[in-house]
Amino acid sequence: MGEINHTERAHALLSASGASRWLNCPPSARLEDKVPEGETSAAAAEGTHAHEFADLGLKLYFELISQSQYDLEISILRADKLYTSEMEGYVAQYVERCIEQYNTLLKDGDPQVLVEEKIDLTSYVPESFGTGDFGLVGLKKLIVRDFKYGKGLMVFADGNPQMMLYGLGMLEENEMFNDIEEVVLEIDQPRLGHVDSWTISAEALKKWGDSVVKPKAKLAFDGKGLQKSGDHCKWCRVKGNCATIAAEMVKIARHEFKDPHLLTDENLMDVYGKIDRLTDWAGAVKRHLLTEAMRGKQWPGLKVVRGTSQRKWSDKDEVMSILKKSKLKQAEYTELKLLGVPALEKAVPNFQKKLGDYVVKPEGAPTLVPLTDKRATIILETAAEAFEDEDEDEDETDFL
Repeated sequence: MGEINHTERAHALLSASGASRWLNCPPSARLEDKVPEGETSAAAAEGTHAHEFADLGLKLYFELISQSQYDLEISILRADKLYTSEMEGYVAQYVERCIEQYNTLLKDGDPQVLVEEKIDLTSYVPESFGTGDFGLVGLKKLIVRDFKYGKGLMVFADGNPQMMLYGLGMLEENEMFNDIEEVVLEIDQPRLGHVDSWTISAEALKKWGDSVVKPKAKLAFDGKGLQKSGDHCKWCRVKGNCATIAAEMVKIARHEFKDPHLLTDENLMDVYGKIDRLTDWAGAVKRHLLTEAMRGKQWPGLKVVRGTSQRKWSDKDEVMSILKKSKLKQAEYTELKLLGVPALEKAVPNFQKKLGDYVVKPEGAPTLVPLTDKRATIILETAAEAFEDEDEDEDETDFL
């Protein structure tokens, strides 16, 4: 395993992060490979920056870098436009949990620490590798922890193919020196307050690798196999012009209902189960049409125009300078916001003693999810009660 530079990460054709796609739809890997990757999204860039912070924090604690090297690199990260104190606070939570895990495993011996290392997956997947955020190798236990900075989707460890592949790679690399019996896979999403863990025996994990991964990986690498649509299509780069998805979506649109005026409960449940995928696919089609149009393709009856935009300052510092010389009071052209809890938790010494009594965690707004969701069912008396606090700002407080 070798050290990874976040800003220069390469991606294998059959990457661990895309395993849910090519395991379910083997041809998707070669189909995606024909499509140029778009620009890095703001969320992806932010996630990369957060990983850099986590990398440095863990390496400093485990003495993999010197204090002077840490100080230099952390100053560069803090000077970046992507930096926020809130980000650093969330990353600190993740780093602390990794350290706690290490101290727990330390009771049974001195575990090997793996921080941001390249994982060789070629024993199971042709020309493939991945990147492990954090790993602990004990005498009989392997812990693989994945840091996800995003907050758009809660991710679970149970049966997660990306995490299972990471576990396979780390297991193969270390089992000759350790009698590893079980592998613990963990997802850490600090911005969602979500940590999920799943344990699988080393034997069962290797059996999955041999019986499921190897044959599907060969099909995917060769561009063969059955093209299949499903939840795994969400991040596929060719879903906007995928004939298999389109056939399924058209089938939904042609749904035949007994009552031409109103849907029955059964009709509604059938449609509800497909709403997210239907809207996601429709958006992908629109993006595909626009992307191709921007490359010069002429679509019948369509043209590319400029969308609406909001006015903004070209030079905020100069505007502030002018306003300071005016008769306006500062409160009339600026506003201050109290930082969120994670940021202040990092910045304020003795945070719990000074501010702990003022920290609350409001209940989230009600949402419909499948029965397989691990969250507890809630009971509400009225719809008004359910949504009365939905629009409140939970993270920041305005004051002058």
